[in-house]
Amino acid sequence: MQKILIYTPKITSRIQYIFDFVWNEFSGVDFELTTNLQFFEASDFPKINYSKEKISDEIHLISDGFMFENGISGNVKFKELNEIGKLFFSLSRYEEYLPQEKDIHGRISGKGKVYKTPFVDEWILKFQEKFKFKYSELEFKKREFEMVLTCDVDQVWKYKNKGFKRTYGTFLKDLIKLDWREFKKRKNVISGKEVDDYDTFEVFKILRQTHNDKKLQSKFRMIFFWLMANYGKFDKNNPFDNSFFQNKIKEISKWAEIGIHPSYASNSNLEKLKTEIRRLEKISGQKITKSRQHFIKLDLPETYQNLIQKGIEEDYTMAYADETGFRAGTCTPFYWYDLRDEIKTNLKVHSFCAMDVTLRNYMKLNPEQALAELFRLKSEIQKVNGQMITLFHNSNFNGEWNGWKEVLENFIK
Repeated sequence: MQKILIYTPKITSRIQYIFDFVWNEFSGVDFELTTNLQFFEASDFPKINYSKEKISDEIHLISDGFMFENGISGNVKFKELNEIGKLFFSLSRYEEYLPQEKDIHGRISGKGKVYKTPFVDEWILKFQEKFKFKYSELEFKKREFEMVLTCDVDQVWKYKNKGFKRTYGTFLKDLIKLDWREFKKRKNVISGKEVDDYDTFEVFKILRQTHNDKKLQSKFRMIFFWLMANYGKFDKNNPFDNSFFQNKIKEISKWAEIGIHPSYASNSNLEKLKTEIRRLEKISGQKITKSRQHFIKLDLPETYQNLIQKGIEEDYTMAYADETGFRAGTCTPFYWYDLRDEIKTNLKVHSFCAMDVTLRNYMKLNPEQALAELFRLKSEIQKVNGQMITLFHNSNFNGEWNGWKEVLENFIK
């Protein structure tokens, strides 16, 4: 088997983690770390020296002091780091363990922070070329571009199947406001004369079928994340025990993957998270291992530690709510490194690069501009044959969102 020997004066979990990602996971090549300089110099394996000083004619990657340390330091600056240090800083989300300004939902802004290209993947691919020039016998894992369309189902229906109290409470509000247009719309949808604005799942199903029929070269997957919370200020999903809601989940599970959309309230309540996962498992008859946080609420390390504790194996929350791009600098799935406990975990992180709400509400882009940004991101990801994950909501195609269904259709087609 192909193998690379890496010398470092001290083996730490941080060094083990980042070279695991670069060589095993990304490149498909085995490696060994050693602190024995004599063994390193005598070896015939392809070699890398990860230390401060060059030894002879080996490939030398200059090390950074924080890679040999534990704990978080405010003195570590991304721009001052060497290549491997930058990769670890980005993937571990080192900066997010330091004091950060947050919005009203406790989220970190991506302004001035988000990486506009997947620089981690770009650097590794360039380094592979450099390494292969010296060690031509090495073969690296072939990468393949993949598109993953995801949908966060915050509400299945805007008007229907909300329960007696909520339904007639909203009718009363329409009357008090003298909003006859909304009253009529609500009445027509509930009576079956009009289609509910949020019931747009057929759009996704057709896109999936279209992609399959055209036999496009890129890999394509679709994942729906379901909110299974009790009703609350920021959790306004349909009642989880509603039979129509449950049937919708079962129906979509036949042609798409599903995951849990942990509620706003569950972010600080482990028991709520446990309950919501169990609800979806009972309805779907599947073990739930995928998740994405409602409102993109991500507090490190607590959010990920909670997910791991409740059996989640893959998370799709890694992105900023207010900026498109690459929060962790990569479009390749990676295992989360817990900086508080200094360990590599079994939670695989999938970063998404764009969300409909980000494009329209935060970046203030019109449909044409949004489509251009999606294609820009796609081009950057295709250059490194990475995974392009986008997020569209079933509720964001009608009314004030007119024109955005076409954004999704034109992008996927």
